Amino acid sequence: MKKILVPTDFSDQALYAFEAAASIARKSNAELHLYHVIEVPDYPEITDIIAYRTLGSTDVLEEIEKKLAQTADCDQCSDIEVTYSVDFDTPYEKISRKAADGQFDLIVTGSHGRQGLNKILVGSTAEKVIQHAPCLVLTIKEPVSYFSPSNIVFGSNFYGEIAEGFSALQDFADLYDATLHLLKVNTRSHFETSRYSRELMESFAEEQKLSNYTINIYNDDSEEEGILHFSRDMQADLICVPTHGKTGLSHLIGGSIAESVSEHAYRPVLTYKIKPVKMEYGVIGPFRK
Repeated sequence: MKKILVPTDFSDQALYAFEAAASIARKSNAELHLYHVIEVPDYPEITDIIAYRTLGSTDVLEEIEKKLAQTADCDQCSDIEVTYSVDFDTPYEKISRKAADGQFDLIVTGSHGRQGLNKILVGSTAEKVIQHAPCLVLTIKEPVSYFSPSNIVFGSNFYGEIAEGFSALQDFADLYDATLHLLKVNTRSHFETSRYSRELMESFAEEQKLSNYTINIYNDDSEEEGILHFSRDMQADLICVPTHGKTGLSHLIGGSIAESVSEHAYRPVLTYKIKPVKMEYGVIGPFRK
């Protein structure tokens, strides 16, 4: 973990994210970069244009930079390197691009969580960052007094494509000498025998050369609920779920387990992106290589 990006809108959740990021930076000796994006409306009305011009004024930018400087100069950051910058655009696009261009290893972001129609029409910046970011994304909703996860739940189907990108999670777990609790959730619509699920998970653990892990098979009404309920039952410190980063119509129809878990979990959630599995002609289900 060399570089950590922390988007901030100066909310309570953003502060919680910054505190967690500072703890991770101290543990891994990483650089920490605070980033504020002033949102530009896609289809501005005259009032939006006036507001945008006002935001671009020297006084407003100076005030934002002052807030960033105050956050960066806090007592808890005296032993880590903190920089900051301000930008204009759609927040999730700028954050994702900043992470890619700056070769950041981790984004730590606060999540407000949206529900109902508001979520369908707007979505949250954290959710969209999860969809588009090229690196690990850690979402924080509640204050974390001391970020040091010792029990990490990794929810997955454990098919072949999941292995891509897993090394970044493994490095994160190794940083804290944490136990990885491998979790497969069985549902009515996606049922596997315990024997088959266990074989998949044991093969995965062997391929990834895991040493500090447990294997768990859990039954629930949905994969999201299973991950949340299991994590609550065993009092996990962190939940990790891989994502295909669906966007557009695919995301609207199928949704994303990772984003749903991130939106509903009060525990910190870590996600990493994997490529969609390529299906051979005539194959109607996932397969392992």
